Amino acid sequence: MRVARWVLAITAWTICAVALSAFSLGRVSAAREALIKATRPAPGVSPPASPSPSPGSPTLLRTPGGNVMAGCDKGQVRVVYLRPAAGFHIVSADRAPAPQSRVTFKTDGREVRVVVTCADGEPHAETTLG
Repeated sequence: MRVARWVLAITAWTICAVALSAFSLGRVSAAREALIKATRPAPGVSPPASPSPSPGSPTLLRTPGGNVMAGCDKGQVRVVYLRPAAGFHIVSADRAPAPQSRVTFKTDGREVRVVVTCADGEPHAETTLG
C-alpha cells in the first residue's frame, strides 16, 4: 500500500511538472516571437541610416611613429591627443589650433614627421619618414 502511494505521488508530480513545463515553453516561445517581430522593420520601411560623425569631431590618424587624434574647426587643426607607437617618443608637437599641426615621433635611428591639415572639414596627415 505504501508503494502504491509513492507511485501515485510521483506520477502526480510528474504530470504537474510536464504541464507546467509545456505552459512555460509556450510562454517563452510567444515572448521570443514578440521580440523578433519588434526588432524587424515593417515591410516597406527602410532601417535608419547610421549616424555620420559630426563636423569637427576628432579623427584618429595612424602613422608608423604613433597616432594623432585631431579635429578641424573653421579650417584650424586642433590636436586632441598624441600617442607614440611602441619604441617611439614625441620629440616635438604643435597642439595649439592652427592651419597645420606638426608632430615628430622618434626612435633609435628612425624619425617620423607628421603634418596635419584640414581639407573639407576633415583632418588629414602627411607623413614623412626620416
